[in-house]
Amino acid sequence: MTAQTQSPARKRAPELAYNQYGQKIGSKGERTRQLLIDTTVELLESHGLRDVSVVDVARAASTSPATFYVYFKGVPEVVLAALDNASQTSPELEELAGSDWLGPDGAAIARRFIEAYTELWHRNRTVFRVRNLAAEEGDTRFYEARLRAAAPMMDALSAAVARAQAAGRTPADLSPRACAGTLLMMLERLPAVGPLSRDADGIGYPALKTAAAHTLATMLGAAG
Repeated sequence: MTAQTQSPARKRAPELAYNQYGQKIGSKGERTRQLLIDTTVELLESHGLRDVSVVDVARAASTSPATFYVYFKGVPEVVLAALDNASQTSPELEELAGSDWLGPDGAAIARRFIEAYTELWHRNRTVFRVRNLAAEEGDTRFYEARLRAAAPMMDALSAAVARAQAAGRTPADLSPRACAGTLLMMLERLPAVGPLSRDADGIGYPALKTAAAHTLATMLGAAG
């Protein structure tokens, strides 16, 4: 099993520069820290957050619990560190969100957006799944991490909704941010449950993505 490739994201320098004892981390320490992150993500591909212990991670990484604790307080903190490198947006997505949805290519833009978003999500599916479950269980650290990750796309989609409202394509009494939040909820669930759907039921993943693209295009005022 190989570790997932995480998308680039802004890193919080103090957490990367120092270990749990306030000591500056050198290149060897950075490699050890990253190994612990990668190993934890691999274990979480087939286990829940509460089912993975520090001993499990240390054993799988061929190191010791003592070494683990040099870098992290516990397994949840490893996941939070992994989330620093798991962006929920990309230059491509931000460019698509800022495109001319009101023109004749609006529906095609929506389809490209859905494909790009689901592809990005699948690259980071393990840490996003763990983050969302922990957030929904009330862990405020993961809830805040979820909000931070969604913020760029929330802003971009809100602006697109506002443009559609100004053009008379989307009802003016709707809150742009509420519309964007609704779209993000749909976008998060689509790659999370879509691959589990069955074509025989008429709700296979391709059909769900097509329907999601239509919903997105409609909300953002794409021409019919």
